[in-house]
Amino acid sequence: MLVLTAQVLTSCGSRTETGTVAENLFIGENDPIQESWNIHLTVYDSADTRLTLKAGHLSVYADNDNVTTRHLDQGVYVESYTTQGEVETAITANTGIIHPNGDLEAFEDVVIRSLEGTTIRTDYIKRIAESRRLWSDRYIVIEKPTETIRGYGFESNENLTDYTIFKASGESRQNP
Repeated sequence: MLVLTAQVLTSCGSRTETGTVAENLFIGENDPIQESWNIHLTVYDSADTRLTLKAGHLSVYADNDNVTTRHLDQGVYVESYTTQGEVETAITANTGIIHPNGDLEAFEDVVIRSLEGTTIRTDYIKRIAESRRLWSDRYIVIEKPTETIRGYGFESNENLTDYTIFKASGESRQNP
């Protein structure tokens, strides 16, 4: 009985010069390799906070030990910051995905609020990390202090001051 236990313990990984490496053979092809709850991530650029992210649950997926995506659910909250450290944009959504290149996709009940008071509502938004731009191909509603604009498809800078609506439709009205 003691020999069997020793075999089970040694068969859980392989020996290397630095120690034992765990093997993930028991993890299914579509199962996460790591999960965390109530997460809070901070992204820095040269000691400046660029982005904070909170979510109720994070699942990390990999293909051949290379992380492919990080799935977020149970509520997602993202803040991006100006170079002065002010919150530039806040994004809330039900779920999201973080890609290895830093791009973030947010799904379901997406609300984006800017420092200047602009609010965007949609079911999907993609934040492109390299260019710090926001993009969507879905129906959107843009609410500003003075107007409301509706349409399909959208691209904007991160602070929502320079945007394009690909297929404007519906109404554009001046708010009182």
